[in-house]
Amino acid sequence: MDKDENRAQPAADHAAPLIRPWSRLGRQLVPLIGEGGFVALFTRSARLLSPPRAWLSVDATRRTSTLLLTALEQDLAAADPQEAAATHDELMGMFVRQLGALIGPTLTARLLSETGADGTPPKNQEEHKQ
Repeated sequence: MDKDENRAQPAADHAAPLIRPWSRLGRQLVPLIGEGGFVALFTRSARLLSPPRAWLSVDATRRTSTLLLTALEQDLAAADPQEAAATHDELMGMFVRQLGALIGPTLTARLLSETGADGTPPKNQEEHKQ
């Protein structure tokens, strides 16, 4: 039983850091484009990437960002860590391109830098007030 628990733990460890940028992005975007807008962009991005990745679930009944990101975390945790990281990067890239087409590249870049989804640490809220 200990061996099974040890195998499950690393899977969860590699998925958690991959979900953080999505959570920050969701918190930033949902007030701007709505829950439905975020869900639509995410679902479309996942659909475009899922054919060669049968393990990446795409379920149209998940109508909230929380449900989508919970499913994504489970999918990434069950996948090989390298494949999970590569899929995360491709999914984020696809999402960002679609978001850029919707709201423009300048606003997209600004939102990504504010959330840290572009790989930089999220900006401090105090910096925004100045």
